[in-house]
Amino acid sequence: MAGDDITKDSKKLDEFINKVDEIETLVKTLKYGEDKDVKQAMQKADEIIAKNQAQLNEKLNQTEDEEEESKEPLPSTKTGFSKTVINKSPSTAPPPSGPQPMAPPDQLGFMAAMEADARERAERRKVGEKKANELKEKGNEEFRQGNYEKALEFYTEGLTHIKDHLALWTNKAQTNIKLGRYEDALVDCDWAIRVFNNSMKAHVLMGKANLGLRKYKEAREAYKKALECDPTKQNLINDYLAEVDRAERTQQEEDKAKEAFQAGDKGPVALLQQLQKKDQLPIYYSGGFQIMQNFLKNNEERTLFRTEGGFQIVNEHPCFSKCFSASPKSLSKEELDMLNSGLCMFSLACEDNEKNQEVFLCIEGMPDKLMRFMEVKMKGLGRVLKSSCVKILHTVTISVIGRSLVFQKFDISRLLTIVFNLIRANDDAALTAGCVLNNLALDNKFKQQLRDKIEISVIPAFENLLKEGSSKQSVLPSCVSTITNLSTDVVIRKKISDRKDLWKILLDTVSNHKQKLPQPISVELVEACLGLISNLTHEQTSMNFKEFSLPICKQCLMICQSLKHYKLMVSRSLGILSHILPYSIPSVDWFCDNVGVEVLVFILKNDEESANRKFALKALTGCTQINDHARIFVVDHKGLGTLIKQLQCEDETVIGNAALCLSHCTQVPKVCAALAKTDIIKDLLVLARDGKKSGLQQNCAILIAKLAQGDKRHLERLRELHGIDILHDCMKYLK
Repeated sequence: MAGDDITKDSKKLDEFINKVDEIETLVKTLKYGEDKDVKQAMQKADEIIAKNQAQLNEKLNQTEDEEEESKEPLPSTKTGFSKTVINKSPSTAPPPSGPQPMAPPDQLGFMAAMEADARERAERRKVGEKKANELKEKGNEEFRQGNYEKALEFYTEGLTHIKDHLALWTNKAQTNIKLGRYEDALVDCDWAIRVFNNSMKAHVLMGKANLGLRKYKEAREAYKKALECDPTKQNLINDYLAEVDRAERTQQEEDKAKEAFQAGDKGPVALLQQLQKKDQLPIYYSGGFQIMQNFLKNNEERTLFRTEGGFQIVNEHPCFSKCFSASPKSLSKEELDMLNSGLCMFSLACEDNEKNQEVFLCIEGMPDKLMRFMEVKMKGLGRVLKSSCVKILHTVTISVIGRSLVFQKFDISRLLTIVFNLIRANDDAALTAGCVLNNLALDNKFKQQLRDKIEISVIPAFENLLKEGSSKQSVLPSCVSTITNLSTDVVIRKKISDRKDLWKILLDTVSNHKQKLPQPISVELVEACLGLISNLTHEQTSMNFKEFSLPICKQCLMICQSLKHYKLMVSRSLGILSHILPYSIPSVDWFCDNVGVEVLVFILKNDEESANRKFALKALTGCTQINDHARIFVVDHKGLGTLIKQLQCEDETVIGNAALCLSHCTQVPKVCAALAKTDIIKDLLVLARDGKKSGLQQNCAILIAKLAQGDKRHLERLRELHGIDILHDCMKYLK
């Protein structure tokens, strides 16, 4: 039995020692960072501590119970129980002859040590986090200043203090990407994802690193995982994916160009080598640039032009670079001609090739050089050269990436001043300058940059263009379209709508050019001005809206009546009326007194364009809400059937307006009785129940309530269809 006890105790001791060894290994890992996954080691240690503590408590309780059971009663004395027990069997063990071996540490002492170590570890982590964050801030400052190597040192040092610092890993990855060390960046991203798997930034950076390595499939996968981390960033991820598509397309173009070159198509390359000859006359280079234009007819040739150093001509060519950096007025006729030929060559090289556009616009000093040549006032070849510069800008602003680079590289205020001056100059560059302006206005970043400058750098110049009429007439529609595009931004639209002079100028332009129809430029200009007015009339709270609503309605009604064959004019006029009539009582009263309702009902019944019918219905709803004549005319001219027909439309906005217009018409006494012969209650109940838009449900509910109040047959039908609950719900909408 004694042997069994010894064996049992030995096994328990071995188990205990194994647990001690396991915990000590984890402690070393936590203390010295030997394990790659520190967080897992911490969790493992905590689990072991908790498990051993539970076992210890159980063992202690069991031991205490056993000791109590094994105690023998003490011998009795006269004074009670003696605590002295005489051992009558002397020990046979030899006396101790030296120091005794230490017994294994008891579990209570070990657990106390572990708790102390945990506290020490927590304190060390706190100190490490503080130091790591300090180093992170230092690294961020160096990164902002472009000192990427120094930033990388700070981030790396920070990770020696704490390894599971997500921001340090992602910042380190971003810095390595800036330095072109894409493999290192992927390692950093992998560590960041280990720290926090749902880090969108880590997945995005992994996508960028793979893109740098031309691993397009892996880049797309990383970006898609980033979107899974934050589905609200769909637009941002779409931009990243578009960047991957562009990079892959660029590589494919380069591969094709290389194949063409190896197959013997060496014309552009040989010519580029010829153009690098030194000490030649400007006319020699001018002729070479013109010949080169014949080799830039497709993307393969344009890509080959880039890969073989064609754009290096700007800063490295023996003659072009010197002349392009000089003052335009100091150049000879031959030098100006050479520059013009070279710029035409670059313009062709950038056409439909985003990578070429990027390389060209990123050439050091390029924006300043282009703007300097566009600013100078010169005749002859100077004007031609100016036109070539504007043409390059137009070429690059057609693409999204080109516009983005223009915003990054150019002084936008200076560029706008140049473009408006070119438009007002009434020369060959005016129309192209107007197109450049219109292209830029399509981009949201451009709108955001202009928000604080629009009243200074754009609107006054635009007003002068329309008012003076001195600029080239063909460019005016493009300029108006530019302001129309800008006015889609809420902040900019508010600022434009506060310009009283602009409202007046637009109305005068429409009135004057209506009389010049059918001249093409007048048609374009009237259509463009109506488009801008349509955007401005979304600002119904503006004082200018209230002041100009009536004169605008007069112009629009005249167009709808007498210029029906100008479909775009009619459509935009109807859109403007749908914006104004629901919000302007004076306009409604004039409109209804001048056969305006008749025009709207006719369009609603007969126009083939669904957009026109939609605008007409909304405008008619505004009229019937306010004016008795409008309601009576609709009822007396078979308008009820037309409105009921609109309830079958797929567009819920149209259905909602039709229901609202019908509810206005129920104020005419005979309407509710007339509609009792139809099954309109059933249709409205279905719409009120199943409609997705709250406005549609509300308007249908209002119409149900008014019909039920106006004729008891509708109420009976409502009860038959168990629709009383809907009626009760809609009563709150009645005024």
